[in-house]
Amino acid sequence: MATKLLLTLAICRLIVTVGFTFNPNDLLLLGLNGKLSVAPADLQSASVDFGGVYKAEPMAVLHPATSEDVARLVKAAYDSARGFTVSARGHGHSINGQAMTTNGVVVQMSGGGGSKNKMLTISEKFMYADVWGGELWIDVLTSTLEYGLAPKSWTDYLYLTVGGTLSNAGISGQAFNHGPQISNVHELDVVTGKGELLTCSEKENSELFQAVLGGLGQFGIITRARIALEQAPQRY
Repeated sequence: MATKLLLTLAICRLIVTVGFTFNPNDLLLLGLNGKLSVAPADLQSASVDFGGVYKAEPMAVLHPATSEDVARLVKAAYDSARGFTVSARGHGHSINGQAMTTNGVVVQMSGGGGSKNKMLTISEKFMYADVWGGELWIDVLTSTLEYGLAPKSWTDYLYLTVGGTLSNAGISGQAFNHGPQISNVHELDVVTGKGELLTCSEKENSELFQAVLGGLGQFGIITRARIALEQAPQRY
């Protein structure tokens, strides 16, 4: 047991020192809490976008359980000597295939796999919800309605992910009243291209905050969003 532990530590040290040569099996050394999959069904699902326009050939799919899982993967890619690509995917509603990658790893932010402990915390006092980036807006709305609350702004089509629409501004029929979704976010947790997990807001890491909102995923992966809520309208 001690020998295996020392061997694992030596391999991890070697990866840090000389770089990460990409092999999906090597990612198991990262100590991920989620599920790393090379199953054909997962690879096939992650190889096309929602409209079936673009195709890719990912080598692995990560179903993260925590923000730290995403950070560890991105840091491994950043530290890699040869390099490999990482792409975050919700439901694949990307414009030009941004949710896919070839010869890299797709981070499946929504759905099952290892992602069973998604965060969705609601503060009735301060009128906000802390939401996992891969959560669907329909599920956010369903949860907040149990408290008589609702997000101030969302998209007209609710089967999209929080992180995905915040990366695209989030325009809907409510925007004339409350502004787009990106104007109704208090705080974000973001994994940067270096694999750093940072909390950002108007007051903390504000430059990153402004860049990520509506940034089409070019400045980081949103793993948590603190969304503004209001009293849900009554139906008569």
